[in-house]
Amino acid sequence: MTMIVDGDSSPMPLLSVVQVVGRTILAGRLAGQGDCPLLVAAARQVPGGSPFVLDLAGVEVISASYFSAALWPLWSLNEPEVYPVLANIPADGVDDILLVLKDQNAAVWRERSALPRGHAPELLGTLDPPLKTTLQFVLEKGEATAADLFESDRTIGVTAWSNRLAALYQIRILRRRKDGRRLIYAPSWKEQYHG
Repeated sequence: MTMIVDGDSSPMPLLSVVQVVGRTILAGRLAGQGDCPLLVAAARQVPGGSPFVLDLAGVEVISASYFSAALWPLWSLNEPEVYPVLANIPADGVDDILLVLKDQNAAVWRERSALPRGHAPELLGTLDPPLKTTLQFVLEKGEATAADLFESDRTIGVTAWSNRLAALYQIRILRRRKDGRRLIYAPSWKEQYHG
């Protein structure tokens, strides 16, 4: 089994990319396309609706083309829905990942290491100002609905807030749960999300 769950050191399941693909040089679109099914299969072992650490410890090189072909598809995995948090990105690989995120107009959550966390992960990439504002409101509240955000700022309609929340959900910055007819959103890395 390629997924490691270590309850003593991390509250989230840990998926080691090096263990899954069996090498430390991650370069090229073709190599990424070949590794993508292995990474998807490993990610599918994560309980549905759960965040997990996508650990790049031991990776010497990661190129933009590899990240785009092999890892970025994990952010749109729907069965089950999973919420990757990158960890241990090689220093030389950050710019390559940022190229992909810029091209996708997206951002991802990032941990500096997969060690025990006492803080929120940071955002890697750039969000459009409206999405950034929306995320800030959700982070301040802990969880929110479009109606909650409308109550905070009535200059923006409920539908616009709903669309912004949905956009953040699509790139796995937020996760959501249904409560009757309401969709409640929270940061995707939150360990407890039961309402």
